[in-house]
Amino acid sequence: MGEMAAGERFGKLEDRDVRIVYLPPMTVAAAYASGEGCEGKALDMITRFVADSGLLAIKPDARSFGFDCSKGKAKVGEPSRVYEVWVSIPEGMAVPAPLVRRRFDGGLYAAHVLRSWGFQDWSLIKDWVDASDRYANDWDAPRWVSAETAAGQGFEETLNFYNFVRKGGRMEDLQLDLLFPIREKVGA
Repeated sequence: MGEMAAGERFGKLEDRDVRIVYLPPMTVAAAYASGEGCEGKALDMITRFVADSGLLAIKPDARSFGFDCSKGKAKVGEPSRVYEVWVSIPEGMAVPAPLVRRRFDGGLYAAHVLRSWGFQDWSLIKDWVDASDRYANDWDAPRWVSAETAAGQGFEETLNFYNFVRKGGRMEDLQLDLLFPIREKVGA
């Protein structure tokens, strides 16, 4: 347990374990896949798009987000049935099929680095938000529109996306931030 934060040992996040971040509005290229291994399939489509388009030379600050977009609630730790991955792109950039263009409205998020591939940290960050005096759960507030998939809510952001893609998009190089949608409480 040496490197684990004290709060995580007891199944609870402390304030120091959570960052508050604002994601600005952005245009994204989106890929989605369903079935077994859908996360990897969608990520592979985005990684291929980034390489083929030369996106990182045009937009070295590109960010990438993924999320479960299955209809109905998925249980924490349960594999996704449908998964979508985004990469931010310049406004006028062409998006080849089967990828689609989306407009993300932006918003405030509670961020926490994913510590285990079991994704139990989603429950921990939700509990932190629910217990917060300053922030409220904003899970159900629409922040984009999707005609093709159920709009997901919480994001998994690929950290250091530039280097992740440059190294070939290997799973062993993947680091994720969990981003839980929040809003400031009135008067807080």
